[in-house]
Amino acid sequence: MKRYASVLMLISLLLAGCGGPRSYAEGEDFQSDSRHRQDFTAPVAPVCVAARHVLLGDGYLVVGDSDLSLVGAKEFQIDEKSHAILRVYVTCSPRSGGSSLFVTATEEHFDVKTSRQSTSIGVPLVSPISIGSRSEVDNQVKTRGETVTRRDFYERFYRAVKRELDR
Repeated sequence: MKRYASVLMLISLLLAGCGGPRSYAEGEDFQSDSRHRQDFTAPVAPVCVAARHVLLGDGYLVVGDSDLSLVGAKEFQIDEKSHAILRVYVTCSPRSGGSSLFVTATEEHFDVKTSRQSTSIGVPLVSPISIGSRSEVDNQVKTRGETVTRRDFYERFYRAVKRELDR
C-alpha cells in the first residue's frame, strides 16, 4: 500500500511540474552578471555621455528621463511584413574612484497580421437583395521578445564606450 501511495504521489508531482506556464521569476537569484556591468575610472557624467554618443553614432534613437539613464532603440527591417527592434537600456551610476555602467538589451520581433471581417444581411426567400460589408485591418503583432544574452554584444558596447572616452 505504501508503494502504491508513493507511486501516485510521484505521478502527481510529475504532472504538476509539466502543467501550466513556466515561471521565470522563480529562477532568478539576483547574482551579478559581468555582461550587464562595467566599471570605469572616469566620473559618471563623461561615461554616460560616451554611452549616449556610442548609441547615437550607431544610428540608435536615444531618449532619457535623466542624465544618468537612457534608452537607445534601433529598428531592423526583416522583410515586407516583419521588423525587429533592438533596445539598449543604460544606467550610469557613480561609485568611489569612478563610475559603473549598467546595460541590458532586448530584442523584439513584430509581424503585420491582416484581420478580415465580412458581414452580410439579407432575406433570400423574400428578396434576392442582400447588403454586405467587408473590411481588412493590418495590425502589428509582437511575435517574440527576449533579453540579449550574448556576451560579445555587451563587450563590443563597452569597448566602444572606452574608445569614446579616450577621444
